Amino acid sequence: LLTDFDQSLKSSCGWWDGDTAEFGHDLFGVLGEGRRPDYQWLIVGPKRSGSCFHIDPNCTHAWNAPIIGRKRWIFYPPGVTPPGVFPSPSGDDVCMPISIGEWFLTFWDQHVERRKDPDVKRRPLECTACPGDVLFVPHGWWHMVMNIGDEDIGGGDERGVSVALTRNYCSGSNLSDVLRFLDSRVSQISGCRDRGEAIQPDDLGREFRKALSEVKNCRSECHGEEKKDDHGEEEKGRWTDLLERAERKAKEGWGCDAWVDLPSTCPGGGSADKGTEEKDESTDASTKTSILARAKQSSSSSSGCGASAIEASSGAFSFSFL
Repeated sequence: LLTDFDQSLKSSCGWWDGDTAEFGHDLFGVLGEGRRPDYQWLIVGPKRSGSCFHIDPNCTHAWNAPIIGRKRWIFYPPGVTPPGVFPSPSGDDVCMPISIGEWFLTFWDQHVERRKDPDVKRRPLECTACPGDVLFVPHGWWHMVMNIGDEDIGGGDERGVSVALTRNYCSGSNLSDVLRFLDSRVSQISGCRDRGEAIQPDDLGREFRKALSEVKNCRSECHGEEKKDDHGEEEKGRWTDLLERAERKAKEGWGCDAWVDLPSTCPGGGSADKGTEEKDESTDASTKTSILARAKQSSSSSSGCGASAIEASSGAFSFSFL
């Protein structure tokens, strides 16, 4: 199913195929299938299942294509934390309700109020994706999804099951932030730690840069020739200019408000310094305590989306990328 459906996407739109796309839809593909971080999944679940609020891994974009069943999505813009969700400053830890059902029961009213934010750029977005749709998830956006089935509409699947394909990727539009993330958030890099053949987090930024710079132009590869520019010098690789622009942009700062520079992080342009990482761990140790205390503390106030909202719910959980 995964192979067949993926091929039909590629044949209907060349942009889906990283090998032939004009600007390279899937730049992590230069690392090779086994060495790159995990990036594609076939997701199956019953009605009312789904995923809690999260930001996609490794600063990647994503697309999601429902095959069976509808999906209800809620998005919050970068830098705008959803009600009931408490990330640590570094993003290593997040505390939130234990299930998506509990979030809807406890925080729905606050979410509705957020829709009225005077600043339209801070308002959440919602949509329903149906089979045949492809939904784009920009990097840095908080999002959650609930499977709502389609048995109530004509031609829907009566079993209430949800089946979808999803893929995460790095392209030219988020490359600078991906490079900065690989340098400054090594502890949060995921999708490679449990596979021996995959490039490990400490080396991923360096190996990704190296692979991008070594990719030759298609014309040169096809004809087996060493292509020269107008000055007789060897032409740069296929992605060299893109990489150089992304490096400059990464050094200037984040292009997305989902991440901020902390005293313990280092900017783009190389691998994270060991001493920097050690400092970040000590910072996170105190952060973990404060974030859990914030989630559990009692409060007489029932307004806003602070810790009192967590107190009112039946339970919460904290997870860590470490």
